[in-house]
Amino acid sequence: MPLRRTKRWNLMAAVALLLAAMLAVSGISQLDLQRGADADRLQLSALPHRSSIRLEQQRRDGWSSLRSDRLSERELQQDAENAAAATYRVTVGVYATNTYDLDLSVPSFASNGYIWLRWKEPLQRYLEEQQLGLEDRVILLNQLLSDADPGLQPIGDPERLDDGSYYQLFSYLGRFYIDRASFRRFPFTTVSLPLVLEADDVDGVFEYANLRFVPDVKNSGVGLFSGIIGWLKRGWSIAEYRHQYATNFGLGGPAAAYSTLVYDIAFGTSSWSAFWRLILPLLVVMAMVLLVFKVRPDEQDARAGIPVTVLLTLVFLQQTYRDELPQLPFLTFLDQVYVVAYVVTLLAFVLVIWIGRRYNELEAMPEGPQRQALAHRLHTLDELWPLSVVGFTTVSVVLCWLTLPPLS
Repeated sequence: MPLRRTKRWNLMAAVALLLAAMLAVSGISQLDLQRGADADRLQLSALPHRSSIRLEQQRRDGWSSLRSDRLSERELQQDAENAAAATYRVTVGVYATNTYDLDLSVPSFASNGYIWLRWKEPLQRYLEEQQLGLEDRVILLNQLLSDADPGLQPIGDPERLDDGSYYQLFSYLGRFYIDRASFRRFPFTTVSLPLVLEADDVDGVFEYANLRFVPDVKNSGVGLFSGIIGWLKRGWSIAEYRHQYATNFGLGGPAAAYSTLVYDIAFGTSSWSAFWRLILPLLVVMAMVLLVFKVRPDEQDARAGIPVTVLLTLVFLQQTYRDELPQLPFLTFLDQVYVVAYVVTLLAFVLVIWIGRRYNELEAMPEGPQRQALAHRLHTLDELWPLSVVGFTTVSVVLCWLTLPPLS
């Protein structure tokens, strides 16, 4: 086939490929579902809260265990007055003795420990009238179905303290849903493992204006065996929130709101561990693409085989780490790095084919300036490829990191 006709067909194929890519992007964009706004919301209250993670560390990492913005000064004052006027106040302390079996694919974790509650005479009178224990009206909101007994398990009967208040110690055991994790920066991940307590308001007397949970910030904490092998424990926190529901549960009137206490332990991955386990194998594989044009030009089969082998390896490596994660509606940082790796591998394969054809033309050319010019151009491409790959990959990966949304 004449050279001019070959170039024309190659140009038409490139235009067709570009058009197909544009149509594919347009079609996927129209089919893509947008995430709706969350109906329920949590708002941090004016009651004392505590986080063992240093403030400077939170600012540096961009991660906080708080699940909402802080109230303004006026809102703080109003909420503090509402808390003081609440009919019932329950002081809640949490001490997690064991945390284990972290499963990011759900995501969930298992934990057991102790929860203690202190309350005063008005609430005690209500419980006696209803012939209930407080464990019948306080639930672990994010507990999942498991073989463990649900809810709080009393350890002994309520005690009356010297100040006239009542105290009772409970144990808990179960699996709990994880609501916050920084999957966008995977493999540099931070997860928050929460225990969420809320009133089970079956008769409409425990709404936010009537019942408030007061965190026991002094005595709450984490036990010796609360760590998880393979994860670094960042710290723990405890705080009360106003849980504003988007429904009144069919009872009429405004949407319901309840006091919610959130105790959580934050864990993070080791940056070096993530690098050696997930980043280094990728770098080694991409080094093969980097050196593909260092193979002798007359060994075209070996050159063409390297990008294909690298592509299959990339698919295997990506599938391996994706099995650790839930189905996410976005690309993680490592996903974006793999996209860059796929693009570089495709470019390497296309360039191998193109240079191979040019070498075939070179062999058919007679000696002369044109042959020398083509040979020099092909040699220059072979030399520039590694530098071009390093520059393109570095800029692309940095942009992937810088364009990640901030942690919430």
